[in-house]
Amino acid sequence: MFSFLKKPYPYYSFSYRDVYSNFLIGCFVAFFLIVFQPFGVSIWQTDYKVLKLLGFGFVSFICPLVFRLISTTVFKKQNPEETWTVWKETLGLLLVLVFIAFGNLCYGNLIRISSINFQELLLALAATFLLGIFPIAANVLLKYNRFVTLNQKDAELMEAEVLDFQHRVDAESSSEIKNDSLLTQKVLILYAENEKDKIDLKPEDILFIESADNYSNIVFFRNNKVNKQLLRGSLKRIESQITFPFIVRCHRSYIVNLKMINHIKGNAQGYRIDFKVELKDTIPVSRNYSKALFERLESLKQ
Repeated sequence: MFSFLKKPYPYYSFSYRDVYSNFLIGCFVAFFLIVFQPFGVSIWQTDYKVLKLLGFGFVSFICPLVFRLISTTVFKKQNPEETWTVWKETLGLLLVLVFIAFGNLCYGNLIRISSINFQELLLALAATFLLGIFPIAANVLLKYNRFVTLNQKDAELMEAEVLDFQHRVDAESSSEIKNDSLLTQKVLILYAENEKDKIDLKPEDILFIESADNYSNIVFFRNNKVNKQLLRGSLKRIESQITFPFIVRCHRSYIVNLKMINHIKGNAQGYRIDFKVELKDTIPVSRNYSKALFERLESLKQ
């Protein structure tokens, strides 16, 4: 159970799909209250009862949107796409229920069926949790399984494309007659911002390049060991100096060498790359760059 809660989970910033999904939630709440009339609603005698119950549906629609806007603003600079997990998603949804419960309490006070106090808040929380906990649990689990299945299939397809590219490169290399002019072309020189500090290496030796604040961390394999060298300069600047098509951006913080990929595996967030040499960590492929990576692999076939 606890291991599942720590698994990666996709994070989405606020978008128009939130409006649509929360509208459906509001409609469900209103429908449930009007049809089944739980929590003493059946004995509630008041004018315009159905209209007032629709108001609770509206609260259930608007409160998650407000919460989503607030959380997106709070997490804007924290890069939650990298660290979001099942338990964080679950906690966020539970906080949404708290937000809805408080909204319902305020709405109930507005239409004079409740007052704002601790006891009424507990009752509102209990009613909201009883109504929302099971849909939330089902939503998290179904969404997790759907993304894992989808991303595993895409990861398998991407890995097959990478391995096909590597096999074609190996076949071409074995039949190619290498001369001095070709050898001189196969040197990659990367310059720092000051245009003085630099690193030169064979492009095939690069494993990946990682953004590190105002620096870029060049990770490469040389002399049978993994080496690292920092260059002052953004990842975008470093990327602009790379002309070899098999070295490609796969994430806003990473550039990867397709020739050094060993395995690609999918999870709920996206894909992770393993290399032909042993490293402690895997490299992420973000959703925003996966399409571009597929397109690059397709272009390398030509």
